[in-house]
Amino acid sequence: MSIPSCCNIGAGDGQASPQGGLADTGECIEANMTSQYDTPERPIQTATSDFSKENLLGEGGFGHVYKGQLNGGQLIAAKLRKEASFEGYTEFFTEMQVFRFARHRNIVGLLGYCCEETHNILVYEYICNNSLEWHLFDQSANLLEWNKRHASAIGIAKGMRFLHEECRAGPIIHLDLQPSNVLLTHDFVPMLGDFGFAKWKACKVSSETMILGPSGYLAPEHAEHGIASVKTDVFAFGILLFQLISGRKVLEEHGRWCTHILQWAEPLVETLALNILVDDRVKDTHDSYGLYHLAKAAYLCVRTNPEQRPSMGEVVRLIEVENENIQDLSQLFIPHFTN
Repeated sequence: MSIPSCCNIGAGDGQASPQGGLADTGECIEANMTSQYDTPERPIQTATSDFSKENLLGEGGFGHVYKGQLNGGQLIAAKLRKEASFEGYTEFFTEMQVFRFARHRNIVGLLGYCCEETHNILVYEYICNNSLEWHLFDQSANLLEWNKRHASAIGIAKGMRFLHEECRAGPIIHLDLQPSNVLLTHDFVPMLGDFGFAKWKACKVSSETMILGPSGYLAPEHAEHGIASVKTDVFAFGILLFQLISGRKVLEEHGRWCTHILQWAEPLVETLALNILVDDRVKDTHDSYGLYHLAKAAYLCVRTNPEQRPSMGEVVRLIEVENENIQDLSQLFIPHFTN
């Protein structure tokens, strides 16, 4: 397979701030990848100290991610594809294409790329504050306060709304939404990343595709039939919302048994036991009104029938609402979606 030789740094008009957040430059800006280097790999190799172990940020199935610093002081995260991974090759070009259009303040910014016979490298803005998964579940992390959880839910929802409804090349289906793929900036702005599994609805893709993504977040129609749509992402967002509310992992082990978060969370919402649903660590500081709307949105997002799930635009409107007469939760929405 022939791979073009190219390297572009500084892709797009949405510029990264020194702290890692994107400047708010509008909803959709196509990347303008035109800056060429005569020696494509050298700036990235220099920035990462030749991809040294000391700069290794993480390793996935398809590649390694290294921290680096360009000559001008810009911090970067460089994803280097494993040479032996064909899946990594596909992921590389999927991400490169997605990020040409996915420029949004809640999506990690692609600064450039390098593709040669020996190396495929994606260069992202460096997000300094680790992942949402780390903040929720790592023992060494400080408590993620309720207001940050609520703000994260809104930011993630807006990023997903952009992919599904607002990007001019969309809808783009993420297919791998989970806390480990949400990074937080220094001021806890959530940034969606890792688009290697993404699908373009506009492309001619079979309705029964490969089953991708982590099993705990798979919508029923995806797990059973390989069918992927924007409603597949909505389901995964509902799972993520329940994790933000409860601080629980998607799968909890109990000896020989394993419980999915929905087995525990859905009955609590249906009986309005939201005081049990919410994380004990934020029970004294959470906003009951905000909890109500997050729980309502999460419940709707994880309906078995994808047609009964809301769009991400509807989700944003639901969880952003500030003034509304609260009706009984069970009367308001549960009967309509469980009949």
